[in-house]
Amino acid sequence: MKRRTGLLFSSAVALGLAGGAVGGFLIQQARPATPLPPIQQTLAAAAAPVAADPRDPQTDDAAKLDGDLRSVLLTKPAGATDEPDTPVRDWVTIGDLAEYFQDPSTALEQLNSLGFRRAVRTGWTTADGADVEVDLVQFRNSDNATGYCTMTHTPVDTSEPAFPESADGAVGIPNRKDSDGRYTAYGLVQHGNVVEQVFVSRAQNRPTTNDIVSVTRDQADLL
Repeated sequence: MKRRTGLLFSSAVALGLAGGAVGGFLIQQARPATPLPPIQQTLAAAAAPVAADPRDPQTDDAAKLDGDLRSVLLTKPAGATDEPDTPVRDWVTIGDLAEYFQDPSTALEQLNSLGFRRAVRTGWTTADGADVEVDLVQFRNSDNATGYCTMTHTPVDTSEPAFPESADGAVGIPNRKDSDGRYTAYGLVQHGNVVEQVFVSRAQNRPTTNDIVSVTRDQADLL
């Protein structure tokens, strides 16, 4: 009913406008013609084309890391499956990142003070049951990224004090299980204003040095 009433109301308005137009035309027909003033037309200035960004992500490191960080994340290796608790090649909020730490509220304040910019994450489960997570955390500048590395208090409880192929990284192999009942090894590498962090965990056996170093190295090669 409401729709039909609306249609009738619209028709009445249209008829009223038409009737008014006819009356106006008859009045104007009896009056002498009035010349129209000349049209004043100013052409708008042509907009200059926007210059293309000359930086090539293939050759310019800064251009690559200013682009979509998800594109430089490692891809899932053959035989691996998606890890159900880890978003695959997705963005991570500052709040999610703060949950890595024992005191998330304090960590959130520190991340803000360090100029947190953005973060991405991916992960998978290998054929032999190891859970792998790879994160890229970007800050406003490299000094802030260094501050984040210090904030993580790494290396901690490590058998490998430094990442073998980088002066700006470290890997750690756990001697005991974490609160989730798993052995979790980590890798940490800084590349400019981006920090790469890798976690490899197993429920039964400790991850080997090769487990953590291979993933950390492969991700570092993409940065």
